[in-house]
Amino acid sequence: RDRSPSRGLGDVYKRQILHSESFEIPVISVGNITVGGTGKTPHAEYLIRLLRRDFHVAILSRGYKRKSKGFLLASNDTPVEMIGDEPYQMKHKYPEIHMAVDKNRCHGIKMLSAPDVKPPVDVIILDDAYQHRYVVPSFSIVLTDYHRLFYNDKLLPAGRLREPICGIRRADMVIVTKCEEDMKPIEYRIIEENMKLLAHQSIHFTHIAYDEIKPVFGNQGKPLSRKDIQKEDELLVISGIASPEGFINCLLYTSPSPRDGLLSR
Repeated sequence: RDRSPSRGLGDVYKRQILHSESFEIPVISVGNITVGGTGKTPHAEYLIRLLRRDFHVAILSRGYKRKSKGFLLASNDTPVEMIGDEPYQMKHKYPEIHMAVDKNRCHGIKMLSAPDVKPPVDVIILDDAYQHRYVVPSFSIVLTDYHRLFYNDKLLPAGRLREPICGIRRADMVIVTKCEEDMKPIEYRIIEENMKLLAHQSIHFTHIAYDEIKPVFGNQGKPLSRKDIQKEDELLVISGIASPEGFINCLLYTSPSPRDGLLSR
């Protein structure tokens, strides 16, 4: 497998035919080298929870399938169609953060850094921007699904890779997501060895822990524990995530105790 430095688009930036821009404000990029389903939104929200204790956090997203154009800084009453469903979710879960959308990430960062943005932004999290090479982030995080690790994948259309495997070298941190809770130490070592990361790159492992089932419409009673779901019960499961298998399996085959957040090794 070719692990030489990126060719094609990567060379365009290395030869300065196209230019990347750095910023004084800290910019954290959260993305992947595969097409969807690695858990970017839960990890972006995890970063929000970690950083908001000490900093004024902003999220900058493209705003997939939104009906608005250009830069838009969301308020608490901005409708979902103007910013997209994932930005809308994050803004309503964490109303104190700045939630902005802009296809042009460089322009979006400059707008969030403007003096009229109150309170002033201390750190910007770029959602799904690993392939947006016009921005040089302060720190790049790449996610890869435990059930479909990038080094076992192929480029589109044969697989789900957005770019060659060697693109992982631009990352500062690699997070293996959706891991099994009972992973053996040897599994950690095998994955780490197969990634062949550089000396400065760190690797972490996380799993998603689901909370109790909560009513969607109005006051429909107390939350339902998954332990209360019986085999004979009929379930209608509706999901809007790219890879819902873990969520569905959690409902059908397991009944773990509720937890909050992500666990990292």
